[in-house]
Amino acid sequence: MSDPVLVAVPLLNDALEPPPPNRLRALKRHLIQSLRALRAAKRPERLIQKPAPEPTGFTAAVLNAGCATCRGHCCKGGGDHAYIDERTMARVRRDNPELDARAIIQRYLRRVAPRSYHGSCLFHGEAGCTLGRALRAELCNAYYCNGLQDFLKRAALPARVQIVAARNGMERRSPIMSPGVMSIDR
Repeated sequence: MSDPVLVAVPLLNDALEPPPPNRLRALKRHLIQSLRALRAAKRPERLIQKPAPEPTGFTAAVLNAGCATCRGHCCKGGGDHAYIDERTMARVRRDNPELDARAIIQRYLRRVAPRSYHGSCLFHGEAGCTLGRALRAELCNAYYCNGLQDFLKRAALPARVQIVAARNGMERRSPIMSPGVMSIDR
């Protein structure tokens, strides 16, 4: 059997904590500003970005394992805004015409992770993003770190893959994965 292809991803190893009230207030202010920017847009329907295609099959399994093994290093940039802007709000308003601005803000606030990674996105909980794809910024739906992008660019799917998340001398590995079979070989 061939050696697994190793896919290198970053490693997040921060502590989980309840969201501080000042960060929740900052998120609420940001959501209000995003909705105001949408209201001021001359052609709000043009703000809606084309959605990133969702991967399927073995590719999706590898990408999911990559994010789970890393635990969301890229989410640290989401801070108190989660990359949500008027483009996100344009899509959310289009998809939920029955909701007014207050209901949209409440929908987001109810999905804040009860415990998120220190300094990371407020929706970045222990099990990943607490927002469904429909509420996330398109950047979050489309982004993959360099290691996962390299995997996506491969001409052919490898027979076996293992994710290796590393940072500052610490390492975490996923089980070895194969198309159609997930093994726990290490």
